[in-house]
Amino acid sequence: MIRRLWWLAPLGVVLLALPAIIRTLAPGTANYLLNNFAIQSLLWVAFALSYDLSVGHAGTVTLAHPAFFGIGAYAAAVLSTAAGTPFLLNVLVAVILAGAVAFLVGVPFFRLSDVFFAIGTLGFAFMTQIVAQNWQSVTRGALCITQIPRPDVGFGPISVHIGDLAGFYYLILAIAVLTCVVYLALTSGRVGRAFAAVRGDEGLAQTFALNPLVYKMLAFVAGAMLAALIGVFQAHHVSVLCPDALGTFYTLNLLIIVFLGGVGTLRGVVLGAVLFTVIPELARFAQILAQLVYGVVLLVVVLYAPDGIEGLLQRAFHRTRESISIWRRGAEEDEPVEGSGA
Repeated sequence: MIRRLWWLAPLGVVLLALPAIIRTLAPGTANYLLNNFAIQSLLWVAFALSYDLSVGHAGTVTLAHPAFFGIGAYAAAVLSTAAGTPFLLNVLVAVILAGAVAFLVGVPFFRLSDVFFAIGTLGFAFMTQIVAQNWQSVTRGALCITQIPRPDVGFGPISVHIGDLAGFYYLILAIAVLTCVVYLALTSGRVGRAFAAVRGDEGLAQTFALNPLVYKMLAFVAGAMLAALIGVFQAHHVSVLCPDALGTFYTLNLLIIVFLGGVGTLRGVVLGAVLFTVIPELARFAQILAQLVYGVVLLVVVLYAPDGIEGLLQRAFHRTRESISIWRRGAEEDEPVEGSGA
């Protein structure tokens, strides 16, 4: 596991220094790059990894992920504006609330077949958005919740006020790292093998005393709680929250990221999220071009790399290792034998 994740060490160094690097290399557009590239990339990385727990490892296609994102965002927004509660308490309430709702939704939905499970979660997502639009005494409906305060993160006398883009960058970086840790903890070791067994053949998994419902529920609830945490960040970062935050179009974006990068792979999902953020920004003034690029990339992936970018990387690494191995064997055969005459 450690050998496969060697790329995280240099990446971590770059991410920690990224705000300084951006301000040094592009001082005139530092805020734009930091917000539209760095922060949004990390947000989609964390969001997609939380989604991939169900889709890539438990084998269940849920369409309700934006609902849990919105539940977390609205919980934090209502508490911070109406009650003035501390940021960390808002996080705790939002995460627990989303987890509880996910469990209550999952109990009846996981009794359905895969297709009807997807339809049921889509219906729940629509219902959640309708509630946000019409429960005006709490959510303010189409008027949106405004003036969501900037968060103060800390314990006791030690507190850090996050009021600039660099602070929000490091906050979403911490959330992304936490999401990666949870993702690795749930997808490796015994739990990871159980996920693979359930995803591959539920009947066979049951013969080994594995309850598919338990592991599907674990992935569903854990993903919902992480999505709520990301929603809390987004509410405080944007400081305005509207019912559109629960839009089901987020599900399409998540599916594109996961399948573009590689279902069930950490590195693939991370790369897919970064590409998903970078391509629209590079084609910001030509949206038709951005859509064309997306279409071409997805078509190429479907035709030539159904296992996503991660599959392409794995094959490239395999060919490179084979080439190096052949070159070494050839070099050893060409070496003169000791003691032989010329």
